[in-house]
This record gives sequence, structure tokens and C-alpha cells, in this order.
Amino acid sequence: MEQIGIGNNNYTNRLIKWFIIGVDVLLLWIVLYFVVDTIPLSEDWDDDKERLFWMVCTAAMMVAEYFFSTVIHRRLISVGNIFRRCTMLASTQVLVSYLVLRALNFRAHLGWQFFYMAVSMIVLLIVLRFLERWLLMHFRRLGYNTRYITMVGSDPELQRLHKLLLDNPSYGYKLRSSFVSPSDFASRLSAPDELRLGNELYLCVPRKERELIERTMLLCRQQKVRFYYVHTANEKLNLHPVSVSDNMEVLTEFVRTEK
Repeated sequence: MEQIGIGNNNYTNRLIKWFIIGVDVLLLWIVLYFVVDTIPLSEDWDDDKERLFWMVCTAAMMVAEYFFSTVIHRRLISVGNIFRRCTMLASTQVLVSYLVLRALNFRAHLGWQFFYMAVSMIVLLIVLRFLERWLLMHFRRLGYNTRYITMVGSDPELQRLHKLLLDNPSYGYKLRSSFVSPSDFASRLSAPDELRLGNELYLCVPRKERELIERTMLLCRQQKVRFYYVHTANEKLNLHPVSVSDNMEVLTEFVRTEK
């Protein structure tokens, strides 16, 4: 049974995501308004041609959002990821619009329109994403859209992760429960209510503890809790360096239970 608070958190994340998608579409319409009204050659379009242009561009935006939708509602987002996804979102929208209009025998000069549209959308989306990220960080600093976490283990790598997530209130993480002894945690797996699991569980034990890892993953699936396996410091030294990404460099294996 899903714990109280987890469903509300997931709902809030979905609401944030759809709100940002709506803002993206509004931004596209603003850009289209200036493109259609200010770029040479578009002044010769009749109403039907202009209406078709708007409809195709909007539909193409929906396609682009499906493949490169915003991830700004996630907790830790790298700057490079923001630039990459904004560029891919705008490029996909422009490319799909162009191909569809050409397939519909849209007889008009489209080069300058789409050039200015692509440049404008990339720049404005990047600015918008950083503004959205700042607003979300402020929103979470006030105590909203919080994710409660459970940590298992006492390894220095888990302690570093504890400091990373909890020392910055703008990430919106709060500690619900912590188990220094993995054996104590393992003894309570048969009674999930005693564990007081949060929205996410971070397990840091040696990889040889395969049974404990698998049992914890199974419990997280049943309880609809996102599971992260964190390599111990000694084991991580033997791994290839991992670059910073959306899921943080210390997290290597996880089971997602939400989008």
C-alpha cells in the first residue's frame, strides 16, 4: 500500500511538469506571433496558410515535448543537461514542422521563418529553464514538494551523499529514517511499517550482500519507493569515474516507480 505523502509528491511533480510544458507551448505561440508578423515573405500568407502554419508548429511542439520533455522538476539537474535538452527540444520542433509542411505542399519560403524560430526558441527556453529551476528551488526551500528519504549503511560514501542531499534545503530532501546497521535494517524487512520508508531509499552495502540488495529492491517495488544502490567507498575506487548526471554520480543502479 502506498504511503501517505508519496502519492501527493508524485502528483505535485506531474503537475509541475505539465505546467512547464504549458509554458513552453505559450512561449512557442509568442515566438510564432513575431515570426509570422515580422519576417519578410510571411506577409503574403493568407489566413488559411497562416492557420496551418500555427497548427503544424504546435503539433510539432507536442511531438518534441514527448521525446525531450522538461526534467527541471527533478532534484539535481546539471547545466549541461539543461542546454542539451533545450537545444534538442527546439531543434526537433523546427525539424518536424518543416518536414510536415513540406509534405503538405506548403508553398511558401520557410527558411528564414524557421531559422529565427529555432534560434529564438533555444535562447528563450534556456533562459526559461534557469528561471524555472530557481523558482522550484525557492519553492522547495519553503518546505513544499518535499521528498522523504531512507538511508541504510554507515559507509563514507553514504555520509557524503547524506551531506549533499540534506545540507541544501532547495533540493527538497528530508530524512525520514536512517539505519546505520544494515543487519538491523535486514531484520525488519518482514515488517515494512517499522522501517518508516520515505519516497526514496538509499542502500550502501558491499556488493557481496546480494540477498539484502535484492530483498530491498523487492520491498521498494511493493511499497512504490524509489530504490538507489550506492557503491561503498572501497568498491567505488575500483570503478571507472562517472561524470555528473541527472541522477548524481554516486548512484549506479536504481528502480524507478514513477515518471
